[in-house]
Amino acid sequence: MRKIIIAGAVIAAGAVGYMVNQQGESGSSEYSPLAYVPADSVIFSGQLESFPLKDYLNSTMFPQAKIPDDLLEELDDGTDPKERFFASLVKSYFEAAHSVESFQKTFGLPDQIKTFVYAVGFMPVVRYQVTDEQGLWAVLDKAEQESGFKHEARTLNKLVYRAYSFESNAKGEKFEVLVAYENGWATWTINTHVNTESDVELALAQTKPAASLQDAGILEDIQTKHGFINATLSYLDHKGLVTAFTTADGNRLASMLTKAMEMEGKGTDLDRVRTAECQAEMGAMAANWPRTVAGIRSHDDLKITSERSYMKAALVVESNNKVVLDALTSMQGFIPSYLSDAQVFGMGLGLDANKLGPALSSIWSNMLEPSYKCEPLLEMQADIQQANPAALGMFTGMAQGVKGVAVGVQDFSISMDSSAPKLNSLDGIVSLSAEDPAVLFNMAKAFVPQLAQLQLPTDGSPVDLSTIMPLPTEVDIKPMLALKGKHLVVYNGEKGKAIADQLAGETVESNGLLSFSVDYKKMFEPILPILEMAGDPEVTEQLDVLKNMDMRVKMDINLNEQGILIESEADIKAP
Repeated sequence: MRKIIIAGAVIAAGAVGYMVNQQGESGSSEYSPLAYVPADSVIFSGQLESFPLKDYLNSTMFPQAKIPDDLLEELDDGTDPKERFFASLVKSYFEAAHSVESFQKTFGLPDQIKTFVYAVGFMPVVRYQVTDEQGLWAVLDKAEQESGFKHEARTLNKLVYRAYSFESNAKGEKFEVLVAYENGWATWTINTHVNTESDVELALAQTKPAASLQDAGILEDIQTKHGFINATLSYLDHKGLVTAFTTADGNRLASMLTKAMEMEGKGTDLDRVRTAECQAEMGAMAANWPRTVAGIRSHDDLKITSERSYMKAALVVESNNKVVLDALTSMQGFIPSYLSDAQVFGMGLGLDANKLGPALSSIWSNMLEPSYKCEPLLEMQADIQQANPAALGMFTGMAQGVKGVAVGVQDFSISMDSSAPKLNSLDGIVSLSAEDPAVLFNMAKAFVPQLAQLQLPTDGSPVDLSTIMPLPTEVDIKPMLALKGKHLVVYNGEKGKAIADQLAGETVESNGLLSFSVDYKKMFEPILPILEMAGDPEVTEQLDVLKNMDMRVKMDINLNEQGILIESEADIKAP
């Protein structure tokens, strides 16, 4: 059962992740999905332009690997009808994923798709376009036939929908999955003992909320504030979550939580935060960090063809707390430019050691400054009081002047000519950027005796580290140590040397907090022969997927005047 759950989680995460990060069209003037989304939904991801689903699938991971044998065995071993129903859906997914055409036909998906993900209270709602209604029902019918787990047909107004009951007991508790189709849209949601029939009507788009997202101005505000184009928009409403936990009926989610606690006899679980003091004080905290939002800032950041899919998205954790935001911004250090270039792997941490202590002290003081009356916040302050950042003084003293550290692997190869794999070549670099890297190197000598005999030339000339650091015969590299301007570097290979020379003229400035990138094709190709030596048929199947994975991903984290900014890129080419 554990593997069944894992498989389901992977599929669900993939489906929701895809829906959250893609685009769709808001529909004609006669029908707008946004008109059915409650304005108090604490989570939303919706689309305003068509997304080329077929091209996206063609250029990404299809065909996918077959279902793993051990997972298949476990899926077939289940005896409970509900488990077997779920197992059938998992198998249908893997069976359909052998080609794009099969996948679209099996699930009735169009070439151009529109999707919306949101919540009615805590009822998740997933709505997406379907061109073949029978394809939607056929997958569920097949699962019913193979499991014996049947749905109940229900009618709401003129809408006929399916209810799959996974829980129903004498205490009145129930959990149902509802599936509906209407006007080219499939809708999936849940029905429980704590939501009302009117909530079900909202979730199945049979009635419109009194206040809808279409009229609330929330999406327009996000677009204007963050420069997102009229494409995909997503948000998580922190203020709405706080309202749900600190009030009995401040929003639809709060009402459902209240009813759930009452029915389970746990009304006191939220009593500690459902006070006037907590409502005001936690509300003030949420006002300082109101939302997490995501979107795309240019049409150039979303290019989808059948040969290639390129996507660049921005996620912002909004902040109105200037003290904390200024402190975090001051901590940012230096990310070298070579991490922006194509390479096998790259990672950089930009951290200004001189500013780290003062910044954390400022944040620490800001968190202790309010005179809270809310009991959980008082306890939180007591815990924070114990974590005085002054202890960082020793660390920052040793790392004085450090602005960042980074590593980049530009290329490597592995030889299989001998009995054991051998690292035949490596082009890479490790860099430490600081105000005075030579001083830090001399300090390091006290901790690494092998370095004591080295004199680091100030003109940038390299020193051969292999003379003092014996390397195994399976590693054919010759690491060089050099001082390049404000950067202490260890590099290997011609590409590593070229980057080291380039760094010599690079000014150290505050330009980022974290950068990470990886080229899966360049990373896996050299090591595939080693993995193939195992001879495991199941491993070989997975390796076939890796061979076709021509994908590069990149993520950068930094601070701006709006909050914490996370930018992610994915560039995928067709197998």
